[in-house]
Amino acid sequence: MAGNHEDFPKEEVEVHASMKIVRKESGQTSNGSDRQSAIARKQPDTMRIDIRVEDKAKPTGSSSSRMEERFKSVMINPEDSKRSHLSESKWPRIPMVPQMLRGSKDFKKQFEPRVFSVGPYHHHKPQLKPAEMLKRQLTKHFIQDSGQGIEVLYKKIEWEIPDLRNCYKNSAIKKYSNEDLAWMMLVDGCSLLHYIHCFTTGGEMKDCPPNKDQNAVFIQQDLFLLENQLPFRVLELLLESRYKEDERMKPIENFIRQMTGLPVGKPDKKPEKKEEKPSHLLDLLRRRLLGDKRGNKRGGGEGWNSFRNVNELKAAGITFKPNNSGSFRDISFYSYLFHGVLKLPGIIIDDSSKSRFLNLIAYEMSSEVPIDSEVTSYLCFLDSLIDYQEDVKELRRRGVLRNFLGSDDEVATLFNEITTDLVLDFDAYEGVKHQIQRHYNNRVSTWMTEGLHDHFGSPWTFLAFVGALLALFLSAVQTWCTVFPPGT
Repeated sequence: MAGNHEDFPKEEVEVHASMKIVRKESGQTSNGSDRQSAIARKQPDTMRIDIRVEDKAKPTGSSSSRMEERFKSVMINPEDSKRSHLSESKWPRIPMVPQMLRGSKDFKKQFEPRVFSVGPYHHHKPQLKPAEMLKRQLTKHFIQDSGQGIEVLYKKIEWEIPDLRNCYKNSAIKKYSNEDLAWMMLVDGCSLLHYIHCFTTGGEMKDCPPNKDQNAVFIQQDLFLLENQLPFRVLELLLESRYKEDERMKPIENFIRQMTGLPVGKPDKKPEKKEEKPSHLLDLLRRRLLGDKRGNKRGGGEGWNSFRNVNELKAAGITFKPNNSGSFRDISFYSYLFHGVLKLPGIIIDDSSKSRFLNLIAYEMSSEVPIDSEVTSYLCFLDSLIDYQEDVKELRRRGVLRNFLGSDDEVATLFNEITTDLVLDFDAYEGVKHQIQRHYNNRVSTWMTEGLHDHFGSPWTFLAFVGALLALFLSAVQTWCTVFPPGT
């Protein structure tokens, strides 16, 4: 090998040397072997040189396939990629809160359950263990009322557990076996539905423990957290055992209506096409807040609005009224000669509102959910109208907003906080914004409104004005009668 010089490409060369250990076995003669053993201890008996030459101009098969995957990840249609991702599950996935929102200072308070865990994401947390006894009691009452055995209900869920498992992020639930996950869904689903039954029927909360009043608000808040949801398919399987087909959704619908302030028991307008089944309870809440698709017109706007808040619009002669539908999509504006009317959906603000709105925003922000940011757009539009407590006071006075939170200043702060760092959809409500801006730019209506406000801001000034007009009229009549007597 020393006599033959070979030129190798400048590639990667691996050299392995092995040492052969020579042992003298008992009974073996040492004719000349002692010298050989001494030499063997100084140098290897055999030398193996492995030379691997890689042609870097041609990628290996694995490298080629890896690059093809990278090419596809860039060139594939985003909608196709999303559909492919969602097809892993028979039903829509239940995402976790996006990373952008996880760094907020009160993340645990707004996004994590305090009392009642539902589903696998927070099931293991020690602070939620006390509620497990409550869930067992509620589950027992639900099963007794259903008239079916617990084994039958468990088998229904276990049969579909492979698809139900795919609704969650795998890294968060891989520690649960199918059996554990099916049992968890049975207990969580039965307890959730019986709690809703108790809440909506009234007077039957005796099934709940004595401390129910203190925890009721937190439980209601927990049921609408994004990471605290069950696939709606689980609720369907359980409802089948207790209610007739045309009554299965009634308790849940009434519960949602009580949470949103919509009239309980009011029948919805029959949809033009059959509504898709909701993904979970939070998704159903979002659908009921949005209602029928109307009012959210796009196009015709100027791209910039100079008005800032309710009081500025009020100064331009615009008043506010609640609409009849209650839908977040139903925002309309009517402009008249010297005044305008902005109709908005009525909204209730209480202690649970901030958490509920933030979780709806997180749901719409998730890349795993193919929905528009319509709730987010409405909240941003409302925030554009609310800067100070005077704005809240005017909306409250007009019946658009009902404040169960506290002071008007707290409500203004709430809207300013939940919309922080959100990317605005400037096309949302563009038609309405354009109409408002056009009316706002009409200075005649502004002057008329300011004049009426300055001179007739109270009923006493108005009565004084009417009295002055009456006195002037009577004085004119008296003068006429003096100049032209009736008998003349």
